[in-house]
Amino acid sequence: MTDRPAPDPGQTDPTKGLHPLSQIARFVGRSGRRIAVTIAGFAVLLAGVIMLVTPGPGILGIIAGLTILATEWAWAEKALDKAKLRAGQAAQAATATPFRLGLAIGATIMGIVAVLVYFFFIR
Repeated sequence: MTDRPAPDPGQTDPTKGLHPLSQIARFVGRSGRRIAVTIAGFAVLLAGVIMLVTPGPGILGIIAGLTILATEWAWAEKALDKAKLRAGQAAQAATATPFRLGLAIGATIMGIVAVLVYFFFIR
């Protein structure tokens, strides 16, 4: 025989009567994927925000973090949609006129040439 009382037929919460640590372990077990996705998504999102002010692809980091979070959270999916829309608008604005397009292409070519000159002649 066991010392446990008989379960109450009206009781709907299966965690009721468990030790608090057991309840926490049970919650983590059921929500493990969501917790892991949340931690990973916020880590990538934070890295993207940091890369906005330091060298690195900050916008891509933010979009990647929101993409990870959007697999589990509706608010992240809405923020991701807004970020995609704004990125598309920025791309259109950057190439709106032939002058801006030429400026972007020229700056890219000058950057490539500067790197090649550095590696082949200066270094």
